[in-house]
Amino acid sequence: MTNPHNLLIAILATLSVLFIHLRDANAAGVELFSGDESPFGISYSDWISKWWTWWVTTSVEEATPKPDGCLVNRADSMVMLMETAVGGKQNQVCNVSSTEGIMVPMWTGWRDESSPGHENDSYDQLSKSAREEINAGHVISHVVVDGKEVAKMDETSSVSSGVFAQKVNYMNNVTEIYSKGFNITIPENTHFPDQKPGTFRAGAQGWYVFLKPLPPGDHNILYTVNVDPNSVNNISAEITYLMHAK
Repeated sequence: MTNPHNLLIAILATLSVLFIHLRDANAAGVELFSGDESPFGISYSDWISKWWTWWVTTSVEEATPKPDGCLVNRADSMVMLMETAVGGKQNQVCNVSSTEGIMVPMWTGWRDESSPGHENDSYDQLSKSAREEINAGHVISHVVVDGKEVAKMDETSSVSSGVFAQKVNYMNNVTEIYSKGFNITIPENTHFPDQKPGTFRAGAQGWYVFLKPLPPGDHNILYTVNVDPNSVNNISAEITYLMHAK
C-alpha cells in the first residue's frame, strides 16, 4: 500500500517539475534571429541601411520620445526601435503584430561623405570610420525581454596612432553589422545637429538584436547602454517598450 505522505511528496515534486517546465517554455517563447539568417529575406547589411535611412530623416520633434508614446518605424515586417543615443530613461507603449520582427539598436553610428575629411572615402571606408571614430569607447549594453536577459555586450575599442584596438569582454546573442554602403538623404530638419542637407554616400556600423515575432500578448522590451565618459561619446540610456502583440 502506498504511503499517503510519500504520495503527496511525489505529487508536489511532479507539479514542481511541471511549473519549471512551463516557466522555461514561456521564457523560450522569445526567439532571436541568428547571425547567419536574413530576417524576412533581407540581409543585415540592408537592415542597418534601412534603420539609418529612417532615423536620420526624423526631426527633433519626431526623434524626441514622448512619455508612453510609440517611437518606432515599420518597414518590411520589421519594427525598428529608437537609438540608445537619445539617452535617459524612456518608456514607450506600442501595438505590434505577432507577425512582425523587432530590431533593437544597442549602439550604432553612421558616417557620410559630407563629413570633413571623408569626401572621397569609399563605402567601406565610411563604414570603417563609423566603427572606429564614432562608435569607439567602452560600451556595455543589455537587452531584456519579459524579465529575461536575451543579449548582452561589453567591449572596449580605441584608435591610437592610427591603429585600431578592440577588447571583447563578452558578446552574447548580439549581431554586429557593417553596411555595404548606401545613399542617405539628410533633410534640413534632421534632429542631428550641424548636418549638411542633401543626398550622400554613407556607411554605418552597429550592434543590434533582432527579435523574431512575439507571441500574442503583452511583452516588455528593455535595452540599456552605458558608454564610458572618457570615450568619444558619454551616453547612458534605459529604454523600455511595452508591446501589445496581436
